[in-house]
Amino acid sequence: MKLDIDRTREKLAPLGLGDALDALEGSLSEAVQTEMQARFFLDRLLDAGRSGREKPRVRTMLKTATVSTGATLENFDFAFQPTIERLRIETLAAGAWIRNSQVVLMQGPPGVGRTCHAG
Repeated sequence: MKLDIDRTREKLAPLGLGDALDALEGSLSEAVQTEMQARFFLDRLLDAGRSGREKPRVRTMLKTATVSTGATLENFDFAFQPTIERLRIETLAAGAWIRNSQVVLMQGPPGVGRTCHAG
């Protein structure tokens, strides 16, 4: 079955899927070369469109966030908050608790920076 790529572009454009539109030709070429199943092709195309729609939202969230974008454990000032145990934080940062499917509970009063954002 031949795909009329221009008709497909015309249908993608009003949906606001610009990134899917940009990825269409390359994705289609790859799908033909690798004999990709249609559902996998469609998944990839939709993923490209979704990620494109997420970019502005993520940019806005980063602009309005009060978190410093350059914050790392290497430049964290442990002296500022001496009750934070450096070794414990470094152990948590290593991520073994994630690989072992363990739960970590952080507690403390409001405003001390417990909020965790996954990206």
